[in-house]
Amino acid sequence: MLYQFSHVMMYATDLSRAVKWYTEILGFTPSFVVPDRYASLRHDAMGCRLDLHPTEAGGKDVGFGPIPNFLTKDLDETLKALQAKGVKVGTPRREGGSPRFVTIWDSEGNALGLEETMNDER
Repeated sequence: MLYQFSHVMMYATDLSRAVKWYTEILGFTPSFVVPDRYASLRHDAMGCRLDLHPTEAGGKDVGFGPIPNFLTKDLDETLKALQAKGVKVGTPRREGGSPRFVTIWDSEGNALGLEETMNDER
């Protein structure tokens, strides 16, 4: 039946702005971009694919739905680097015995999660 995860789909009100944000801020590489229609990005180091699809301005697709989460070895350094690039970041926190995590937002207002690997996972 199912054998492998495919990708995460994120919506964007401005596709070219979103492609630029994911490539310049998070280091994704475009696999293909069809202007104003669709984009498929990859991040070879993380082994993942992220697709971007346009939506109407003010549509309910942006900022709602699943939240992709990414791992980082040093949450404080990662947040410092993202803030230097103008990225909106939340307040890092823990829940119970969880690793520290935080929400950041892309150029379109979609939430993304960052999670710091635990010491034994580094």
